[in-house]
Amino acid sequence: MIKRVVFFLVAISFSLSILGQEGIPVYQDYLTSSWYLIHPAMAGAAEKEQIRLTGRQQWFDIEDAPSFYTASINGRLGKQIGAGAIVFNDSNVNFSRTGFYGTMGYHINLNYRAIQLHQLSFGFSLGLLQRRLDERDLIDPLRPDPIITGAVSTSTQLNADFGLAYFYQNFFAIQSFKNIFPSEIQNSGNTVLEPEGDFRSISTFGYTFDIGRSGFNLEPSFSVEYAAFNNSITLDNNLKTYYPLNNETTLWGGLSYRINSQRTTPSSASNPLFNLISGRFQTISPFIGVDHKQFVFAYTYTHQLNGIKISNSGFHQLTLGYNFEGNKKFRFSRYNCNCPAIK
Repeated sequence: MIKRVVFFLVAISFSLSILGQEGIPVYQDYLTSSWYLIHPAMAGAAEKEQIRLTGRQQWFDIEDAPSFYTASINGRLGKQIGAGAIVFNDSNVNFSRTGFYGTMGYHINLNYRAIQLHQLSFGFSLGLLQRRLDERDLIDPLRPDPIITGAVSTSTQLNADFGLAYFYQNFFAIQSFKNIFPSEIQNSGNTVLEPEGDFRSISTFGYTFDIGRSGFNLEPSFSVEYAAFNNSITLDNNLKTYYPLNNETTLWGGLSYRINSQRTTPSSASNPLFNLISGRFQTISPFIGVDHKQFVFAYTYTHQLNGIKISNSGFHQLTLGYNFEGNKKFRFSRYNCNCPAIK
């Protein structure tokens, strides 16, 4: 019985991850790591090259709880050309996904004065994903279940994302389209097309306010994600603050409130899995970080406010980063604006 419950939970996670999150899962890590994690147009958009490592662990009090890790790098290759790469691993008990994304970006300065930020950016990513489902330890010889085969199944898939971003001084707007082309999935020698419903759209808007003369900045932003597979909308309401302690150290932090609303479609109304996960899902995520010289460190805690809970211990995430300047031949002047999104 326990194994069947475990397999059912894995199946739910498998369905949510495979059908609704074919690419990199969208958590609040973009607020502490880099906008590049969810927006390909941000590859090389910032003034400095960025290296980021993130680790996310759920439910410390449960064995084999879900975990998510990323390693990314992005920066400028030339005056207008940017590039980036992301490697990630998403693991949930017997199911795991590993992926790689490579990105090319192009950035246009719309103002003849380099110190004034007025920029239009484009980005295109190609990704290769491998999925793995291991059912070997779910077999119960005394109570065989036909839905559990006891095999290890793997599949690979190509993904493509496209995005654009607009920056004007303290304001930024970023739009990304995920899984824009139906791609082939190689599964046990068979080739099938990825469902068109895997398409996702993510829109982000933000503005940075300068509060007083102390250097304290306040940055409200929000992101809207639409997932076609289950006709759902996820809204992140974010508030981030920055406070420079001295010329080398900046303390920052904030709060993110997420709400997901799924609208059941006629085709999925009879599916018990869709009925189980339908409705509203809410989380709140406080985070804090520090930039010291070129180094970045941050911590995020996510607490689920409602819905089905396996544990009350929440989600914990650490971010480590380093900012550096590459080929100085292509460096541009530091923008005279409160625009931490690209600094």
